[in-house]
Amino acid sequence: MARHLSDLIPNWVGPLGRGLIQPSYYIIDLTVFVVRAFRDWHGRVSLLNRATYRSLVTQLIFTGIDALPAITLLAFLFGVSIVTQLVTWIEVFGSKEDIDIILSSVVVNEIAPIMTALVLMGRSGSAITVDLGNMKLHGEVEGLELLAINVNHFFVTPRLIGAAVSHLVLAVYFSAISVIGGLASAALLFNIKYLSYLRDIWLAFDPVGLIFFSVKNLFFGLIIATTACYHGLSVGRSPTEVPQQTQQAIIRGLLLIFFVDGLFAVITP
Repeated sequence: MARHLSDLIPNWVGPLGRGLIQPSYYIIDLTVFVVRAFRDWHGRVSLLNRATYRSLVTQLIFTGIDALPAITLLAFLFGVSIVTQLVTWIEVFGSKEDIDIILSSVVVNEIAPIMTALVLMGRSGSAITVDLGNMKLHGEVEGLELLAINVNHFFVTPRLIGAAVSHLVLAVYFSAISVIGGLASAALLFNIKYLSYLRDIWLAFDPVGLIFFSVKNLFFGLIIATTACYHGLSVGRSPTEVPQQTQQAIIRGLLLIFFVDGLFAVITP
């Protein structure tokens, strides 16, 4: 007979419980981090203060405009290599309506947001973590706090907003380039009629689908910036913590993105 109640519990229950509890605590920490950042920013924002939006505009340029070359190349190559084959295969094994549905639901709603998230996480997310991590490592964050400068107001919230807006715009841009490039390639290689599908694909979207698309991409951008800022400000006194926190930000950020994408796939009508 077991002497303690814990003797009746299998050994695998403990690791399983920790595996479920730790991600929950992590998500709660990120949520509190975002709420505090927006609270501090909202309390100090002013429409008449140019300095308020300077860091936001800088982040929009870095995350959005500077990422256009990489997004353009990736979207065009994806369209030429994947979308071209998709439309030709679907026409052989399916119907014209299947092309509209698959390109709008799969390429635009699923692949474009994920590909955009991969680019922004590897490019902007890692850069944000390294930047804030080095500031924390060298004591710059503590120095700003001693001067009564709110770090959330100047360094965190502008990155959150900039990444969210940039991700939405870049996802739309990726979708347009990949679909147009793929159909144009199919028209040049096979039949000019493929260009007529552009109008049908646009008509395949409904207002509800566009709302879900926008909200999902805003969430993806927010997740990228939140994990990057959170782990960047988690750096301690050791220089080795900067690459460690950067790695954790990328891995955990991507896991959260795939998790949220799965949730949207379930709730999207």
